[in-house]
Amino acid sequence: MNTDALGTIREAGDGNQHERLSWDVAEFQVTDLARAVDFWTQAFGLGTRQQDGSTAALGTRQKTLIVLLSGALRPVRREHLGLYHVAIGVPDQAEFSRVLARLIKKGVPVSPTDHLLSKSIYFSDPDGLGIEIVYETPERFGRFGDLSRGLAMYDIDGNPHSGREPLDVEAELRHAQGADLDARLSDEASLAHLHLQIPALDSATDWFEGIGFSRSLMIPGFGFADMNFGGGSLHRLGLNIWAGQNLSPAPPFMARLTGYTLHVHDRAIMAKARGLLKTSGTTLIGFDPSGTEMALVPAYEATGP
Repeated sequence: MNTDALGTIREAGDGNQHERLSWDVAEFQVTDLARAVDFWTQAFGLGTRQQDGSTAALGTRQKTLIVLLSGALRPVRREHLGLYHVAIGVPDQAEFSRVLARLIKKGVPVSPTDHLLSKSIYFSDPDGLGIEIVYETPERFGRFGDLSRGLAMYDIDGNPHSGREPLDVEAELRHAQGADLDARLSDEASLAHLHLQIPALDSATDWFEGIGFSRSLMIPGFGFADMNFGGGSLHRLGLNIWAGQNLSPAPPFMARLTGYTLHVHDRAIMAKARGLLKTSGTTLIGFDPSGTEMALVPAYEATGP
């Protein structure tokens, strides 16, 4: 491990830790808009903030997190670059367990997974778009093991952990007893991270560093890299080559991640990123290494110098 991931993790609980970037909105193309909206709202409680015949904006009462667009002709196929999954973060154990109970009640096939640094629920929408509900738990983490041969972790008590163990669903559901399973997703929910399939780890991490990300973990033997926003959470962007290297971008007629927007809280990032992206007014736009369209939007006045 050639980055200060441990330091980043220790700072994750610091509410004053400044992150240089933040996720705004992720945009997806789907084969059946009405069916997709029904799933994203009914399965785990996103609300419809705006909708017309070809577009639906979904999120909490406070903020749009996901935009769905009509136009795809076929569902996801994994042998392309682009989305692995989109992660929506929840604020606490109670909300995580409530969403898990809701998904189970709705009959959605789920994979509840213990990553030690977080607890996750993985599932897919009707087109095969990967979704994760994540609750970050850095206080459980102790240290990394030998990462030269793959992911190895130890909890705070020194017990080894694979980072990919199944959660004890029965124990998790105890925290949801008496909860309103039909309630809308918490207003404190947020777009936590994206996980992308990319053509090569080194070149992709170099590119994302150019737009303000920092490396958290680089595990070539595991085919995975993790990146952060310069503080706070270790895991703001996941990158993998698990489906192979040098794949082709997702075709335009496939259900896919079509774009995303990041808010920038540091003027220096906008200046640095101009070498990689094009200017459109005050926004920088371009395509990331997965072939996905993206935009950087300045947000200095509200949150940073």
